[in-house]
Amino acid sequence: MRKTSDAIILILGIALLIISYNFDTQINDFFTTAKLPFFDLIFSSITNFGIVFIVMIAIPSIIFYKKDMKLAYFLWAAFLASIALAVAIKFLFLRQRPVDPFTFPFTSIVNYSFPSMHAMAVFSLLPILTKYLSKQKPFWIVFGLFVVSSRVYLGFHYLSDAVFGMFAGHYIGVLALKLYEGKKSWR
Repeated sequence: MRKTSDAIILILGIALLIISYNFDTQINDFFTTAKLPFFDLIFSSITNFGIVFIVMIAIPSIIFYKKDMKLAYFLWAAFLASIALAVAIKFLFLRQRPVDPFTFPFTSIVNYSFPSMHAMAVFSLLPILTKYLSKQKPFWIVFGLFVVSSRVYLGFHYLSDAVFGMFAGHYIGVLALKLYEGKKSWR
């Protein structure tokens, strides 16, 4: 049963990637013209990688470290693996961002769009956070979706960048979770 649901998720992910890729330009054009001050404020704050880091890495790491130091290490491993993989894929595809390149310290080094590093990082953490901090599960999912949405809304990424980042990050997180739990298979 689990193998079937994993296959369905993978097929769904590929289909969403293909569909989103075909509508990338239209979606970015829509968000360029349909800006709302409320969303500008919220998404500008939530897209900041420092906020993401504090909420999804630093605070959970402290909580996990007190309970189970090994779990904190696997949370960090998922995060760092997602960043490393995102950078490698960015250099493989070299897809330009939908907005003019911007320059901030460090980011100009990897100023490519595909995949969304924010999406990969956030979704690589969700499998661990939703399982081991399950009382806050709705918060983690909504926060993750807001971070990913902010990247598309603000024009830093195409929708397909975010979709790929979400699915790739999820599978990195699932792998980290399985390794933490000592399971050798994906089932």
